[in-house]
Amino acid sequence: MDLSFDNNTSRSARFRRELRNPSMLTILILTTIVLVVLLGPFAPKWISTTKGSFDALAKQKEIQEASMSSFTAVIPSQIAPWLSVQASTMINAEGPLDWQVVSFRRGSCATENLTQLPAGKYSTSIATACDELDEIQQLYSGNCFLASNCHVPEEAKQKITAAMDSVWEAFSDAGFVLPYTEEE
Repeated sequence: MDLSFDNNTSRSARFRRELRNPSMLTILILTTIVLVVLLGPFAPKWISTTKGSFDALAKQKEIQEASMSSFTAVIPSQIAPWLSVQASTMINAEGPLDWQVVSFRRGSCATENLTQLPAGKYSTSIATACDELDEIQQLYSGNCFLASNCHVPEEAKQKITAAMDSVWEAFSDAGFVLPYTEEE
């Protein structure tokens, strides 16, 4: 009995043998070709939709960052009341969004905004308060990580109040006054 076979090495013969007993590589290549042919017509729409979505996300991020930066032109008399509102929100925080209400490194407290203030005790106290509030925010953020157990320690409240007291002292020394809320 002879175990010989015709081992034709032509391209068509090798292709027929590969189709009868395909390897994993052949299956992968054929599947990829079929998917490209079937899904190819939809690709331009998917790409344009994806690009539009990324553009919308980028625009939304710009809007959010612009709203977080509170002041573009710093008005000296408005920084202390702004800091007071943020500090009050932190003292009465009931969740992480209240505690991390604003970044004291950016926005009004950003270095480029603080350099717009006239030099003196007021600008120094504002810069110091921004640094202290940022430090307090970072130090005690673990106490207000989850909304279910957000508890601001008394020590943090005292530090926030002390930082704001120095700001209010410099605020009055600079000759600023808060607007009246009631008519006399």
